Amino acid sequence: MITKMKKIILFMSNSAVEVDAELTLLGQLGVMHVAPFQPAKDESIERVDARIKQLEKAISILNRYDIEPFPGPFETTDFSTIERGEIELMEKVLYTENNRIQLEDKKEQENLDLEWYRKWGNISAEDITDLDKNGVFIKLYLLNNRELKSIQGRENIQFIGKLDNLTQVVLISEDVNNKIDFQEVRVPPMQLDELELSLTKTIEEHINIIKDLQQLHAQKSVLQDALDERIRRLDVRNIQYGGMTIDNQVRYWKGFIPDDAVHKFEKAAKKYSWGYIIDDPAPEEIDDVPTLIRTSRWAERIRPVLNFMGLVPGYKELDVSKVFMIFFTFFTGILVGDAGYGFVFLLITFLIHYKQKFVMKIEFKLMYTLSVSIIFWGVLTGTYFGAESIAEIPFLSNLRIRELSSFGGDSIFIQKFMFLIGAIHLSIGHLQIAWRYINSVKAIAQLGWVAIIWGLYLIVNQMVLGVSAPEFMIWLFIGGTLLITLFSNPGTNFIKGVILSIANLPLSIINGFSDVISYIRLYAVGLSTVLMAASFNKMAIGDGISTIASGFGAVIILILGHSLNMILAAMAVLVHGVRLNMLEYAGHAAVEFSGNEYTPFKLKNNKKFKI
Repeated sequence: MITKMKKIILFMSNSAVEVDAELTLLGQLGVMHVAPFQPAKDESIERVDARIKQLEKAISILNRYDIEPFPGPFETTDFSTIERGEIELMEKVLYTENNRIQLEDKKEQENLDLEWYRKWGNISAEDITDLDKNGVFIKLYLLNNRELKSIQGRENIQFIGKLDNLTQVVLISEDVNNKIDFQEVRVPPMQLDELELSLTKTIEEHINIIKDLQQLHAQKSVLQDALDERIRRLDVRNIQYGGMTIDNQVRYWKGFIPDDAVHKFEKAAKKYSWGYIIDDPAPEEIDDVPTLIRTSRWAERIRPVLNFMGLVPGYKELDVSKVFMIFFTFFTGILVGDAGYGFVFLLITFLIHYKQKFVMKIEFKLMYTLSVSIIFWGVLTGTYFGAESIAEIPFLSNLRIRELSSFGGDSIFIQKFMFLIGAIHLSIGHLQIAWRYINSVKAIAQLGWVAIIWGLYLIVNQMVLGVSAPEFMIWLFIGGTLLITLFSNPGTNFIKGVILSIANLPLSIINGFSDVISYIRLYAVGLSTVLMAASFNKMAIGDGISTIASGFGAVIILILGHSLNMILAAMAVLVHGVRLNMLEYAGHAAVEFSGNEYTPFKLKNNKKFKI
């Protein structure tokens, strides 16, 4: 159900110190959903945000040394004992890391220069400069065969060797402007002996830098505490500057709290001397009221799907989580519809769950439920990796329902069953609205819509499947139309309400017809999954396997083919399984998912902050 909310106006002193302390207490209480009057803007927010990024970067640097703790002895300052030690520690980590990067770049370049000497010989930039002073100019090149052809016949060219299919070329000339129109090879700036000494020193400095970072890693908790505090400040200031002031003396905020949390809030307000006004939201504020859904534990499993799709019903809309969960689970089973695939999904879920030490996450509960649904429908239809031969095993054959069977089943019966599911699904939406308006004649109009839905179900069976409609079908439409016309708009002038209902009715009935027929997608997509699986089986095995190579190829085709089919089936669940709930059913339940989720101002790591 969607929890009833109360509107609250909260007043506090506008003193910076008091606001920070009081809002911290409010964040620790964690029940008030704050609706900002304005975007939070202030220089202090930008400064804290920048500091958070620096601290996160410093912590990420030290995280690399979690596996290699420094054995000791420690020779660095204990930053937890000095004022603003966390800032000094952060700056030292960032500075040291910058030096490490520079040393690594230097070491890499010096190794490349050392490799250059091994390839070109002991000639240095200093030697070339000395020759330049004496009027002899040397230029080095690495050319491919096509480039070599373009310089054939040139004077003062020497070919001295090969490097990776490229030719080492030396141009010796007394003219400084004489050159080849290709890129020259860079000559290391240091002589060989200087380079070797420099590389040794660089390696030693790099080792010492790593030791420094390992020692600093022992004080990572200082940075983590500082990060937690800055995150608290950022959260508090975002709330602080989203409020309004009165004569710059009092700051106030508007928000919402669950009705059952009012007592808890009032108790805290009395203890900390907060001023407040609590009232029911005004009709014009309904769109601002956040939605807090509290439902059964089994229905909570649909939460990851709703969050992924960003679906939040409005405050005055229906809680559809239970219906969504039941039918999404059912639709998933039909759309995938292969017990073999269901077992694979179940195994993958179990292995991932096992790797995470069976941590209790709602996502795993959902996947286990969906996997079992796929297996259940696959058993009923006799579908196991799209192989009819498996379905004919006596034990498995006895478990399937012949009319629903993927191989030799009654397609008319299956399609009729899908339309029946659709009619039930859409009827539930209208019955939920009827229950909501149980004390109003509007509930009677919803019963009229239920009659229309079942009349449309009979028409769809007749038009699509050729199943003759019973004679009472016309009375479903007559009775439904009469109820809708008379009771849909009871609050207006009676004649005006009737005219308005009649004007909207034809288009609504047409939409209802398309909604019912839309459930044929369950049959079509489920059938395509089976046919594709069977096609991959035939492609892989055909008339049999006669050689090792053909057996190996068959295995590859089966693995790749069924993997692709499972991916497509999973996509079909996201597209069609969600759509039938989000559009068809939600449309008939008058749910537009126009709400915003209840997200109370709640500080992270509450226990760390003492006021």
